[in-house]
Amino acid sequence: MFQKNPLASAVRSLTLASALVASGFPAIANAQDGAEIEEVVVTGSRIQREDLTAFSPIEVIGQEEIRASNTTNLEEFLRDRPQFTQAMGDNTNNGNGGAATVDLRNLGESRTLVLVNGKRFTPYDYGGAVDLGMIPTSLVKRVEIITGGASAVYGTDAIAGVVNFILVDNFEGAEFDVSTFQTTEGDAKSQDYSVTLGTNFAGGKGNVVFNAGFTDQDPLTQAERDFGSDSLDSSDLSSFGSWTTPAGTVFSSTLFNQFGADGNFVAPSEMGTFNFNPYNLFQVPQEKTTATLLGRYDFSDSLRAYGRLSYANNEIATIIAPTGTFFYPFTIDYLNNPFLGSGAVADFAAADAAETGAGANDGLVDILYGRRLPEVGTRDSVFENEALQYVLGLEGDISDSMRWEAFVQFGETEQQQNYLNDIAYDRVAESMAAVVDASGNIVCASGNPDCVPGNYFGPGNLSAEAAEYIKLNLEELRETEQLVVGASLTGDTGIMIPTADADISYALGFEFRRDEGTGRPDANYAAGNSVGFGASSPVDAETEIQEFFGEALVPVLSSVTLELGARRSEYENTASFAGQPAVSNDFSNTSYKIGADWQILEDLRARAMFQHAVRAPNLADIGIPLTPGIGDLDTDPCEGSNPVGDADLTALCVATGVPAGAIGSLTSIIAGQIGIFFGGNAELQPEEADTYTLGLVYTPSAVPGLEVALDYYDITIDEVITSLSSQEIVNSCYDSGDASNEFCQRIVRSPITGGLNAGTTVGVDVSLINSAQETTRGYDLNLNYGLELGNYGSLDLGLIATKVIEHTFQSAEGSERYDCVGLVGATCTRPDPELRFTQTTTWQMDGLRVDLIWRYIDELKQDAIELAGDAPSDWAVPVIDDYSYFNLAASYAINDNWTVRTGIDNLFDKEPPVVGNTYGSTAGNSGNTYPSTYDALGRAYFLGVNASF
Repeated sequence: MFQKNPLASAVRSLTLASALVASGFPAIANAQDGAEIEEVVVTGSRIQREDLTAFSPIEVIGQEEIRASNTTNLEEFLRDRPQFTQAMGDNTNNGNGGAATVDLRNLGESRTLVLVNGKRFTPYDYGGAVDLGMIPTSLVKRVEIITGGASAVYGTDAIAGVVNFILVDNFEGAEFDVSTFQTTEGDAKSQDYSVTLGTNFAGGKGNVVFNAGFTDQDPLTQAERDFGSDSLDSSDLSSFGSWTTPAGTVFSSTLFNQFGADGNFVAPSEMGTFNFNPYNLFQVPQEKTTATLLGRYDFSDSLRAYGRLSYANNEIATIIAPTGTFFYPFTIDYLNNPFLGSGAVADFAAADAAETGAGANDGLVDILYGRRLPEVGTRDSVFENEALQYVLGLEGDISDSMRWEAFVQFGETEQQQNYLNDIAYDRVAESMAAVVDASGNIVCASGNPDCVPGNYFGPGNLSAEAAEYIKLNLEELRETEQLVVGASLTGDTGIMIPTADADISYALGFEFRRDEGTGRPDANYAAGNSVGFGASSPVDAETEIQEFFGEALVPVLSSVTLELGARRSEYENTASFAGQPAVSNDFSNTSYKIGADWQILEDLRARAMFQHAVRAPNLADIGIPLTPGIGDLDTDPCEGSNPVGDADLTALCVATGVPAGAIGSLTSIIAGQIGIFFGGNAELQPEEADTYTLGLVYTPSAVPGLEVALDYYDITIDEVITSLSSQEIVNSCYDSGDASNEFCQRIVRSPITGGLNAGTTVGVDVSLINSAQETTRGYDLNLNYGLELGNYGSLDLGLIATKVIEHTFQSAEGSERYDCVGLVGATCTRPDPELRFTQTTTWQMDGLRVDLIWRYIDELKQDAIELAGDAPSDWAVPVIDDYSYFNLAASYAINDNWTVRTGIDNLFDKEPPVVGNTYGSTAGNSGNTYPSTYDALGRAYFLGVNASF
C-alpha cells in the first residue's frame, strides 16, 4: 500500500489548501510522541539540509487534497488556485492546441516551468509547454508551487515560478482507484481508472512501482446550455453570428448582399447571420492513457540508483462550426454562370460598370465571398499527444555532509494533428466558376474533367458531389526531443562565520540540454490552401544549452541566513527554413539570486528574495516561419464612419491601403476576427526579469495551530518575446499618424475593399519580436488554522488569496502601457481579477473527511472602457460581477483497505456570466462567457472508490 503518514491530521499543511510547508512552520508540532515523521523536501534550492526553510513563497498541495477533489486533470485543479489564471485545458475549444497547460501570475505558459520530481518534463510540442494531461494524477504525492523567478536554480522558463509534481515512490502493495463524474443534467460525463503496484526486492534494497491510468471524458456542446446556444453580440446581447452564412454573403466596393435559394439577392431586411455557437464545445472529449515505472536500488548506504520511465497518450478533439469561404477573394463570371438568377446578374453588371480601369464592364466582378458550407460537416480537430521519457541517475554520499548526483534523461513527444472537414480554396474557386458547355451541360470553366461544378449561391443549393470535391482533410506531425545531462555536488564547507551557529553550505552543478523540434504539415496545410484552418509552416529548430550553477547558504547570525545563487548559460540556436540557409544565433546570460531569512521572534519570521531570471526563446519562438492565420480585432479606426470628418485619419487609412471610395462604408472585421500573420524570429534574444518577494511568516505560540504567511511579489520582465495583439498593432499605427510607422508596416489590407479579411494575403503581422515590458505586483496571503474538537474530530480552516495591484504591459518603448488588473477583453485577453481566493474548511473524524471549498473571483471590467475610452453603455455587461463558487466533498475510510468519496461541484448551480461572443479573444471568450474561468457545466457530482492492499 502507499506509504501513508500516520500523522495525517497533524501535518495538514500537506493535505489542505493553503499548505505552508515551505514557510518552515512547525506543522508536526502536535505529533504523537515517538511517531515517525515523513521527510518533506521542498522545491526552491538544491542545497540539502534538514533545517532549510524556503526563502521564496512555496505552496505544497498534498495527495489527499488532490484526491478529495476527484481531479482527473491536474490543469483543471491548479487553475482554480488564485496564483494561476486560465490557460489551455478541457474547457478551451476554439484555439485549443491539444493540451492542458498552466499559467502562473497570468504571465503565460512559457514562463511557468513544469517539473516532475525536480526535473524537466518533455514539452508536448516545440512551443515548450508541458501537457499536464501526460502526468499521472493518481501517482502524484504532492505538488510544490514556487512563485517568483527561479532561473538560478532551475534554468530558463522559471520567470513566473515553478510547478513541481512529486510522484509516489517506495510503494509496496496494490492500489486501485475508480471514479465517475457527470453534471446533474446527465451530461459531460467522465470516468477515471488507475492501478498502482509496487514491491521491494533484494531484502529491501530496491523498490519498483508501476502505475497505469485511463481517463475517458465526453464532450459537452454549447447547444446543451441555454446561455451558450445562441451567439450573442456583446454590445446588447442580441443574436449576432457570422456573415459567412449558408446563403452566401457578398462583399465588394459596391455590394453587400446575400443570396436567396433562387440565386438572386434578397432584400436587405431578409439578410441574416449564422449562429455558430451550437457546434462549439464547453468541454472537449478526451481519452488519456498513462503508464509510469519508477525504481530505486541502494548499492550501499552511500550509493543509490534511481530511474523513471513515463509513457502517456492523450487524445482530445475540438469541434467548431462548419467551414466556409470566409470572405476569401473570388472572381465571378456573372454572364456565364448558370447558377445565378437574373436579378443577381443585373446587380453584378451594375457593380461591374462601377469598376474603374480595364476591369470595368468586362463581365467579371471581384468579390469577397462568405458562404457557410454545412454540406461538408463540422470542422473537427483531433490531437493525439504521445510522450515517452526516461530518467536514470546515481546519487551518493561522499561524507555525512557531502552528497553528489549525476543523471541523464531523454524524452520525446509526438503530436499527430488531424483537421477534418475543411475545404480547398483552389478547388472552391474552380468549382464556383461554372459554365454551360456546347452540349448544354454545366461544367467547370477550367475544363478539368474531375472538377464538380457547384452552386454556392443560396442556401441548400450545393450538391453532395460538389461538397465532396472541395472537402479537405489536413494533417500535421510535430515531434520534440529533449536530452538533459546533469551533475551536482552539495555539502557543507566546514566554514562558519564567527557570529553564526552553522556552517556555510553549497551546491554546485552542471547541465547540458538539447531540444529539437520539427513540424511537418501536409502540402495543403503548408500552402495555406485550407480556408477554415488557415496554414501551418514546416518547422525544424534546435537549441543547445550548457549551464554551470552554484548556490550558497550562509548563516550570518543564529537568526539570520543568506542564500546566494547564480547560473551561467551558453545557448546555441539553429532554425532551418525551407529553401533557405539555416540561421544560427548564439548568446549567453547569467541568472542569479540573493535572499535572506530572519527569525525576528520565536513566532515571527521574515524572508526576502531578489532573483534575476531569464526565459530563452524556445523552438517555436525561433523556428516558425511567417504563416497566415485568423486573429481577433475589436475596432478598426478605418471601419464604418470612424474616419468620416477626420481628414488626418482618412488620409492615414488611405495610405495604409483603404480605397478612397471605401471611406465611410468599410467593413474589415467579421465576427470579431481578421486575418493575421504569425511566426517566429531566429534572431530573438532572451527575456530578462527582476523578481522580488518579501514576506512575513507568523506562527503564534499563543494560538496553536495558526499559521499565517503574507508575501509581496514584484516581477518585471524586459525584452519580452511577444506576439503583439492585432488590436495593439492597429491602435499603435493609427495613433501614430504616420503610415511609415513600424506598426503600420505590419498591416496588409485588401486591395479590393481595404478590409482585413480576404484570404491568406491580407491581415496584420503579429510575428514575434523582443520589444515589450511586463510587470506584475501583488500580495499572497496563506492562512491555515487547525484545532482539535475532542470527540468531534478536528477542524481545519485554510485560505489562499492573491491580490494583484498592478499588471502592466507595454508592447514597445514609447507605446501606451496597459494595466490589466481587474480587466478583460480584446487587449487583456485572460481575466485578471484584482482579488481571487480559495477558502477551504475541512472536518475530519475517525475515517470521515468533509471539505467545503469556497472559490472567489473578483469583478472584472470590459477593458475597452478603461483602455479605449468606450462608454459603459457600449457594452451590455460593462462589468462582470464578482463570483463565488462552492464545492462540497466527502470521503470515508470504511477500513484500512477501502475508501469511498463523493462530492458536488458548483453546489448552488451558479450559471456563468453571459457577456456575448465579442467580449474578448476567441480562445477565452466562447459560448458567450469565459468557460475556463467560470463554470459553464453547472452543478455536477462525482463518486469514487479507492482500494489498497
